Amino acid sequence: MAYNDKKILDVLREELDKVPERCPGYKKELDDLLVTVRVLEYDHAIKKINVIKKIADRVHRVGMFLYRSNSGSKD
Repeated sequence: MAYNDKKILDVLREELDKVPERCPGYKKELDDLLVTVRVLEYDHAIKKINVIKKIADRVHRVGMFLYRSNSGSKD
């Protein structure tokens, strides 16, 4: 990983630390999303992949994780 990529992830992770833990595993899911988005952006720069749909799919998965976690805790 290039220095610039590491710096970007470090800054994003500092901001992630400020996000409330809405359910167990939520911050881990968000951290995984950050790394995935960075990798997809890199792939987009190299291979010109359709990054928008892939990022939207990952964001949706994290949203569903939060929804399922909150739905399960209210039963």
